[in-house]
Amino acid sequence: MLTDRQLQIFQFVIEQYIKTAEPIGSKFLAESGVFDIREATIRNELRALEEAGYLTHPHTSAGRIPTESGYRFFVEELLVLKEIGNKAQEEFDIIAKSEYDKQQKQKFFAKYLAEVSGTAIIVVFDRNSMYYTGFSSLFSEPEFREYEKALSVSAIFDKCESCLETLKKEKEKGKYYLIGKENPLSEHCSTLLGSFGENGLFLLTGPMRMDYGRNISYLNKILGLIE
Repeated sequence: MLTDRQLQIFQFVIEQYIKTAEPIGSKFLAESGVFDIREATIRNELRALEEAGYLTHPHTSAGRIPTESGYRFFVEELLVLKEIGNKAQEEFDIIAKSEYDKQQKQKFFAKYLAEVSGTAIIVVFDRNSMYYTGFSSLFSEPEFREYEKALSVSAIFDKCESCLETLKKEKEKGKYYLIGKENPLSEHCSTLLGSFGENGLFLLTGPMRMDYGRNISYLNKILGLIE
């Protein structure tokens, strides 16, 4: 059970790491002006969060980064959905009101979402029809500069069709996110799940460091427009 102070520190660490992709250290936290406590106390709290399994530290840095369990805890317990900005709202409305057919609109929504979220989007119309976009954005993220990770994530193209039943079952169980090792597409990624129509799936896949609050809001908005 985390204390209120530990929860505040953890939420700040994960939000900063999502923005910067840089490990967060006690010195940065002490100088942020957010916490009215000494750096030594912050170090102790970071150590406690690491012992709880929510943070870890890379060997090359004294700073901490979230663990897979940390991301899951953040989404389940601390997540705050973000407002959709005016520009994005306007773009969504333009696509929704266009004269294109339903499937073409879904493709335009996917392409725009990939641009604003920096993630890969997979739209499954049915087992024999899928649309992919945004993979270049996904591979440009810092996490995938390592060759082995990039190679692993590139296998999403090959895995997607064979994972469809698993993804559908997870969505039917009420699951709307799959993080790390629970994600059949890639253990290095998180996938947000949305469904539409009778068999449609709208999948947003990005690094575990993705901006969940923003991306879930985007996805919910799109799903409301394509039903």
